[in-house]
Amino acid sequence: MTTPPTAPAEPPLPSYRTGLTSADAERIATAVEAELAASTRETYAVAWRQWERWCSGRGIPPLPAPPAAIAAFLAERAEAGVHFSTLDCYCSGIAYRHRQEGLSDPTADFLVRRVRRGLRRILGVAPIRQAHPLTVAELGQIVASMATDDAKDIRDRAILLLGYASAMRPGEISALNVEDLQRKPTGVLITIRRSKTDPDAQGQLVGVARGDNRLTDPIRALDEWLKVRPPGPGALFTRVLYRKHPTSERIGPRAISRTVQERANAAGFDDMPVSGHSLRAGHATTAAVNGAPIDRIAAQTRHRDLGTLLNHYIRPAEAMATTTSRDLGL
Repeated sequence: MTTPPTAPAEPPLPSYRTGLTSADAERIATAVEAELAASTRETYAVAWRQWERWCSGRGIPPLPAPPAAIAAFLAERAEAGVHFSTLDCYCSGIAYRHRQEGLSDPTADFLVRRVRRGLRRILGVAPIRQAHPLTVAELGQIVASMATDDAKDIRDRAILLLGYASAMRPGEISALNVEDLQRKPTGVLITIRRSKTDPDAQGQLVGVARGDNRLTDPIRALDEWLKVRPPGPGALFTRVLYRKHPTSERIGPRAISRTVQERANAAGFDDMPVSGHSLRAGHATTAAVNGAPIDRIAAQTRHRDLGTLLNHYIRPAEAMATTTSRDLGL
């Protein structure tokens, strides 16, 4: 007899709620819901569905999960070609669901940890294909291909240039409100209300300076978009209907990433792995090539782990800039 998949349970309210009002319970539920970013919650839900589906086909109870079953699940998924980072997501989703139910974390079992270490060695952890870090020249070519009298093109140009200049993540760009922008004589100061490295929403500040090139000036592109965007506070980047009619409806992180990909493809960069992350990666890599100190780059990108910044952006850029293969006469 197999166990049918079930939807992920909502986080249970604390058992001490006896005597609390319904309003108290609602406030607690709201706070619990805000514990995780929406993207993380969705990632965990997808991981749990994968685990349930696997268990259903074998007659294994998904909850509480037998550690040996988790080990077998991970090994099978690895053999099927799943990347190690995805296996990590599976474990995080399974562990989180167990904590929701007040159960011990089965992924902390010694067998599961040994299997994960072994699969890490077998699969490696480097991404198969990292996002291409856009250069300023490439970015200029992309925005030059866009119209100046089309509201969607005007919006997308502002997304590309402000995203590149600020080194923000797609989710951070999507979450921006007009009131998060403070005008300064030399540019704009942006308040990022919540981010991956600021889950408690204490707020982070990044500056964006005016550009010297009229084509790629992020402040000019922002101003052009604000002229056609509906006036008032709220979402900075909104949907545009029929390419001509901006609305007040916020566009999401996936729409930001899709915009970067589609605009790059339209400009002839369809052979490159361009994604929403290409703006942030391009900022860090270009700044490193141009000699910006790592502490300044880290302050802009808000990397807590300098190792990530070094290994993913700065060292690859330096390797290409200093390669002696140019001196071989090939």
